[in-house]
Amino acid sequence: MTLRTRLMAILAASIAAIALPLVLYEIRERDVNASAPPAILNKLKLTAGSPAAPDIAFSDASGKALKLNDFHGRYIVVNLWATWCGPCLTELPSLAHLQAVLPQDRITVVPIDLERIGVERVTEFLKMHAIDGVPIYVDSNYSTLRGFAANELPLTILIDSEGREIARAAGAQEWDNAASVAYLKAISAPKQPAS
Repeated sequence: MTLRTRLMAILAASIAAIALPLVLYEIRERDVNASAPPAILNKLKLTAGSPAAPDIAFSDASGKALKLNDFHGRYIVVNLWATWCGPCLTELPSLAHLQAVLPQDRITVVPIDLERIGVERVTEFLKMHAIDGVPIYVDSNYSTLRGFAANELPLTILIDSEGREIARAAGAQEWDNAASVAYLKAISAPKQPAS
């Protein structure tokens, strides 16, 4: 290979290395189809009829009792998980990254652990696996599991600002992918008045 050919190959690789991240991470919200999830969220299925989400109860890390209605007015990404669930462990870091980039006044992540091991053990588990940035919620009574008729973990349910289930994903997803983030920001964006 000649010197010129090597230089051209290096130049092409450098341009590709710079251009690819720009293309992948510059998905603009206005270009997002808010009526359909992006291909990367291949397990996220729209819920027919958008039924009201169940009025489930769970507690936060301090032991305070909460209900989904406490988040009314915002979109909620409810994630049901457990420490023994391998795919859950794979998915939790992407939910932590997602939580960090979402506008919290419009949409938030609510990951709910479904075990009777207590908040302390859940906290230790997350620290042990270097998963930071996700709020800790626990449902040791399994009302969440029953309320959402969950038969698989992880299960993620997308709830709109009016408290209706609009989609769910059974299985791990790449929630922090640029297309996923853009989609969630787009669907939770304030609705523009019709002109």
